[in-house]
Amino acid sequence: MRCERNFRIHVVAAAYVMLLAALLQLDRMRFAVLLLTIANVLVMEMLNTAIETLVDLASPQQHPLAKIAKDVAAGAVLVSAATSVGVGFWLLWQPDKLVVIAEKLLDTPSAFISVIISLLFALWIVFGTKEK
Repeated sequence: MRCERNFRIHVVAAAYVMLLAALLQLDRMRFAVLLLTIANVLVMEMLNTAIETLVDLASPQQHPLAKIAKDVAAGAVLVSAATSVGVGFWLLWQPDKLVVIAEKLLDTPSAFISVIISLLFALWIVFGTKEK
C-alpha cells in the first residue's frame, strides 16, 4: 500500500463504499457481494503490481512482449474496477435513503466537518504518502 498509489486509491474508495453500505444498512447478502467485489479489485491491483515487477525484472530493456504483459495486467484491473463500479451502483443506489443521509450530513455541522476531515485525510493517504 505504501508503494502503490493506485492501490491506495482503491483502499480509500473501498472505505467510503463500506461506510455508505453501513449507513444504508445493507442486508448481509448485499454486504457480502460488496466485500467480494472490493476484494476482487484489490487482488487484481496486487497481481498487476506483481506482474509489472516481474516483467521489469525479466526484461529491464523495453520489449514489445513486456509491454503487452503490462498492458494486459493493467487492463484486468480496469475491467475489475469498472465492474465493481457497476456492482456498487446496483447495490447502493437507494435514492430515498441517500437523500436522507445527505440531508443529515449537511444539516449537522459536526457530521459535515467530519466528512471534510475524512476527505482531507483520504487525499493525504492517496497523494501525501511517499512512494519508494
